[in-house]
Amino acid sequence: MTRSVTIVGAGPGGLASAMLLARAGLRVRVLERLDTPGGRTSSLESGTGFRFDLGPTFFLYPRVLSDIFSACGYDLNREVEMVKLDPQYRLIFGSGGDLLATPDLARMEDAVARLSPNDRGSFTRFMTETREKFVRFAPFLEKPFERWTDLANPDLLKLVPMLKPWKSLDSELGRFFSDERIRLAFTFQSKYLGMSPFRCPSLFSILSFLEYEHGVFHPIGGCGEVSTTMARLAEEMGVEIHYGEPVESMEFHGRRITSVTTPKATYEADATVVNADFARAMTRLVPDEL
Repeated sequence: MTRSVTIVGAGPGGLASAMLLARAGLRVRVLERLDTPGGRTSSLESGTGFRFDLGPTFFLYPRVLSDIFSACGYDLNREVEMVKLDPQYRLIFGSGGDLLATPDLARMEDAVARLSPNDRGSFTRFMTETREKFVRFAPFLEKPFERWTDLANPDLLKLVPMLKPWKSLDSELGRFFSDERIRLAFTFQSKYLGMSPFRCPSLFSILSFLEYEHGVFHPIGGCGEVSTTMARLAEEMGVEIHYGEPVESMEFHGRRITSVTTPKATYEADATVVNADFARAMTRLVPDEL
């Protein structure tokens, strides 16, 4: 008998889970509160034909999504047209000056030096050191941490001096760049996480590194096009996606979800993946004692 899975939320994470679980041979049902896929990576189309991203407006590190597509028998580059941006964006500083960000590392080094001559060579040093950090830490980023003992992995502990978890992102970038404007150019990415660079752990210097090492991409049709494509492919793989069905409650047996109820039906499944908004799901659907 085929095992079944219910997934709450048709955002990118829910859709990726649906594709991978369907590929593994499970019967998958996705319950989505809205009438369209994408969650925070969705789009709005105006009556005049313009489309606006409601969340992210550019795409970073497509290798992860490419691996998911490949695992499911699809080629990301064929399914979603993406353009690598150069320049990536222009930063204009209130204190004066601007910086045109480019994935061409030599040109970027020159751009940094033009804005701050004292920081000539610092961009190359930042990329070299952060590249080593990323290469050594990437295997752990791709593994689940399911219990606190996973943090005691000896190989991970060896990286603590390099990761410097006690330092802020701004403090870490201060090792490379003396000009506050340059530090801002390489720390504002912490806003993607909703964090201040003065409180964000230094590990997240890998975010700006990824922009320059792997590029910033624009999916043609907007980032919402990625979600729409994933939903289409998931349905091709046999996934049922129920739009306009907000989850009202979940039944638990111990710590395991046994069924999910929407205004239309109650769905039982062998397993449940909750990829809804974390704050909403935890406060409205999960009992406090759990």
